[in-house]
Amino acid sequence: METHHNSELHSESFAESFSQFCKYNKISIYLVLVMIFLTYGFMLFHFSFSIDTEAIVILQTGFCDGWLGINRYGLVFTKWLTGVLSIVPGFATMLMTAATLGYSLAWMYVFWWIKGKEKGRPGASWLFPVLFFSSVPMVELTNFQCLSFEAAFAMLICAAALLLELQWILEGKTLRLLFSILLGVWCFASYQAFVPVYISASLGSFLLGYQYRTDQVESRVFPISIKLGAVFLCDYVIYTLLGKLMIFLAGVQAGSYTDNMIQWGKKPLGEILISLKTYVYDVVLARSLFWNRGYLLAAAGLLLMAFWKLKRKTTERRFYPYYIFVTFVFLASPFFLPILLGSAPAVRGQLALPFAAAFGIQMITERFLENGERLSEHGRSIRLAAWGLLFLLILRGNIVKDNRLLYSEYVVRQQENALTQRLVEQVAVLGGSEETTVAILGKWSPVCNPSMIQGETLGHSFYEWDQEIPGCTCQRVLNYWSVLGYRYQHPDETQWKTAENLAEQMPSWPRQGSVIREGNLIVIKMSE
Repeated sequence: METHHNSELHSESFAESFSQFCKYNKISIYLVLVMIFLTYGFMLFHFSFSIDTEAIVILQTGFCDGWLGINRYGLVFTKWLTGVLSIVPGFATMLMTAATLGYSLAWMYVFWWIKGKEKGRPGASWLFPVLFFSSVPMVELTNFQCLSFEAAFAMLICAAALLLELQWILEGKTLRLLFSILLGVWCFASYQAFVPVYISASLGSFLLGYQYRTDQVESRVFPISIKLGAVFLCDYVIYTLLGKLMIFLAGVQAGSYTDNMIQWGKKPLGEILISLKTYVYDVVLARSLFWNRGYLLAAAGLLLMAFWKLKRKTTERRFYPYYIFVTFVFLASPFFLPILLGSAPAVRGQLALPFAAAFGIQMITERFLENGERLSEHGRSIRLAAWGLLFLLILRGNIVKDNRLLYSEYVVRQQENALTQRLVEQVAVLGGSEETTVAILGKWSPVCNPSMIQGETLGHSFYEWDQEIPGCTCQRVLNYWSVLGYRYQHPDETQWKTAENLAEQMPSWPRQGSVIREGNLIVIKMSE
């Protein structure tokens, strides 16, 4: 009975705290809602299939075996828990948008809690979630409707795990630690990219705590650091061991998807080092559409804050050199994954980079506004000018780019639908039926208008994906056709070789003779 009473008090305390947070950050919450709509509104109102969606619609729960094989059992559990094991394309985008709002509020609350009530700038708390969810890597990830909601939900779990871990470190109660580990494992097992995100988040939380919870953190920097590291290692070890257990219990084969990304030992050392150097330059200098100068701004600002009046801070603050060291580690944390892989990771897997950039920019902005209001009588004007400038930069640097990518994806799907209709008509003319085998060779690329840009997956066609693996493009296209209601048999190895031999003498689409029939096999040659 006593335990139940204490639980109620704790629940009421959290409810009161969260209610106070919402009142204190009301304007920021409204801004987050507006920015979510600006970022994902096009995706909400213009549905289009994304890469891999066609496969999961066809395979349904059979697709989950592949996820279990690469330790994404947390993702499968989330699907089971929320009743979306059988995916509903389009609805997944709605759930993702709701989860995005959820994790935005969760991270805003975590940072608010670390800083303490009445500290920080309430009007600045919108910066981190907006900069993060509007980043190109996050938009690329959410384009995968087969896991878009689950990835956004994992980001929410990540915030809850870190909050409980920090509450245990600063306030005690072992139950918080247990729940933190449980949520941390669930998060890692949903999408492996959240492992480096959790590292960056732990380091960032230490920086915030040192700045705003001086009495609690300054004298305990090493015990706190050890506990943060120990909990992370515990999360990762349990996640790994549970993954092996799940593979054994499910009777599935361990996948090589993530192992194949590691290039150490497969490529010459010099080539790997050049690749990593190029990647760092691309990120820091924003030499591709995937990155902007947010990370460079965050790094420069955090280092300037750390070294500003260094002599005085080193004298007045305990363990201040250690704080500088953690700042460097935090800024390096987005590059732990590329170093581990020995190559540039997939854009959608590099979530630690927008996390670090968003965190750093929010921290810099808050300190700038705090100092601006102390040093100038025009504090309100400074604040409004800063908000206007930041909104403009986010709109130009992130949201406009996001919408161009989403628009490009939509146009490509419209072109694909028109192409598919013409191809299916040709198959029908040749007497094709559900028992007929169709082999599609070569590729077709969409025609881009000036408003379109192509990302890593956004703006690309099923008809050109997986070209490096023989037969994979054909498999994707036939799955896509099947989702649209055009069902044909997939070619086996013998039929594929026959199709390749026939294609050598065939012209490419759309010329006459680019679609032929040989027995029960229809061959379509899209290109040389």
